[in-house]
Amino acid sequence: MARKEKAESESYRKFIDEQAKLAYEELVKNQSPKKAFFGAILGVFLGLALLILFVWNGLVFYWMLFVPAAVIGYLACKFGKIYESKYANMIGVIGLLTNGFAVMTLYNYEAIALSTIPIAFIVTRYFAKLKLTEAQERAIWRKEI
Repeated sequence: MARKEKAESESYRKFIDEQAKLAYEELVKNQSPKKAFFGAILGVFLGLALLILFVWNGLVFYWMLFVPAAVIGYLACKFGKIYESKYANMIGVIGLLTNGFAVMTLYNYEAIALSTIPIAFIVTRYFAKLKLTEAQERAIWRKEI
């Protein structure tokens, strides 16, 4: 009985290793930093257009400063399928600069609006990074070891 359990656990471990290998290969194949950068630039224009539309119609809420950051991150994720933090950080910087530009032009350096600039980096980075499945997380974890 013990041999049968050992054989099952070993075959299960081989299956998990194979799934992790396939998941990692798929992640690497699908990730494209160039496409993510293109998606982020497209997100800059779309996000700023939305923000300008809101501000010109009198909707001047400070949480709306995060709309461009979310759009930038979302489009970068959809175009580039980024899973590595270094690329998500680059997209986060784009969101940070976009938010800084919006604060300077639309909000006239208001103190509360200035305080949203670092948060825009976090929002953009969060939306830019691909949400991984359990198998993909396991694959990355095993690759790092």
